[in-house]
Amino acid sequence: MMYDETDPRALSKEDIESVQMFRLRRVIRRVYESSPFYRKVFKERNLTPEDIRSKEDLKRIPFTTKGDLREKGYPYGGEFLTVSLEEIVGWHMTSGTTGVPTVGAYTSSDVELWANLVARSLRTAGVTRKDVIANVYGYGLFTGGMGLHLGAQKLGAKVIPWSTGRTEALAKTLKDFRATVITGTPSYELVIAEKVREAGLDPEKDLDLRLAIPGAEAMTPEMLRRIEKEFGLLRKGGGAREIYGLTEAIGPGVAQECPEDNHEFMHIWTDHFLVEIVDPETGENLEEGEEGEMVLTHLTREGMPLLRYRTRDITKLVESDDNIPYPKVAIMKGRSDDVIFYKGVKLYPTAVNEVLMSFPEVMEYQMVITKEPQKFLLLVETTSPSEDLRRKIITDIKNTTFVNPEVDFVSPGTLPRFEGKAKRVVLK
Repeated sequence: MMYDETDPRALSKEDIESVQMFRLRRVIRRVYESSPFYRKVFKERNLTPEDIRSKEDLKRIPFTTKGDLREKGYPYGGEFLTVSLEEIVGWHMTSGTTGVPTVGAYTSSDVELWANLVARSLRTAGVTRKDVIANVYGYGLFTGGMGLHLGAQKLGAKVIPWSTGRTEALAKTLKDFRATVITGTPSYELVIAEKVREAGLDPEKDLDLRLAIPGAEAMTPEMLRRIEKEFGLLRKGGGAREIYGLTEAIGPGVAQECPEDNHEFMHIWTDHFLVEIVDPETGENLEEGEEGEMVLTHLTREGMPLLRYRTRDITKLVESDDNIPYPKVAIMKGRSDDVIFYKGVKLYPTAVNEVLMSFPEVMEYQMVITKEPQKFLLLVETTSPSEDLRRKIITDIKNTTFVNPEVDFVSPGTLPRFEGKAKRVVLK
């Protein structure tokens, strides 16, 4: 079926399901014939492509994990490639800070697919070809910078390819170029708002920004509202709208928040990704609306399609309730491998973030967790420390996470700021 891949409303719900099943069977055949990794998986289980004809049949294939990619997919894509190396035009990869990086290999068709998906996401967020986009995601091996750049240009918008760094100079550029959209990690977008004020500018009055497209790190509704407040986006008819993706999927452009989602959900592009939600401990599939780990199967990626990849992101899947027919996933609660076990309690850093971002007095924070003795300390940066604020923070954290923290206030500018993904958790 031919349709405008950049248009989130080009297909009906029935069309999406039809396209999904056609593409699922096609990718199953592709990996069986061309991927050494999956050919081995199929043979070990006495499966052929004819055995996988539906979502239910897909459960017969084991999960693909980050460990599999590190062991069998590095450095070029390895046993996951379904094309010759000559057909690969480039790679992106994770930082590898916790081990061997995971690699994403791209053909020219994959690059076009990626541009279309990001363009669709930007259209969903409200970006048009009239917009000037300051793209402050990092360029390089990280997927954010290049992905947003490709998608914005596909849409016809104007791109300032800033990347990260030189934040003081960026404040002037935002004003002089009359940028209307800013992309980047939510942490860095908040740093930029600080630098704009330090430059003597009022983000709401002196800038033309109306939309922020944050992504690439776990965030909460409160953090998105903080971005909206700091840049005055709501007064200009815009807002902060999360974009979601991961290196192992293709990069940004897997899911996108629309104006009606109220920082609770994102539309996920199920004509290109088959989505499962599973119990992170048992691997069993969960029903619609149940919270668990998201598992993705590529339907259209050419160079390195993955089947049943465990993202480790915790969310839930629901049907759409607006005029975009694609189903929705909840804003990611966090990652199953980011959860901290503290005194027998599962502690998600995003839960702490949501509480702290609801206090306008809190400028920045850091979680310090020690093993011996077990201690949960929150360093909170604020211009107005008080015992009343300390008491409120402790109470709200305890009510939300069932963990009782200690709170120490520190002076403004004390805690680190991040131009990429924030690292607010310190384990000792």
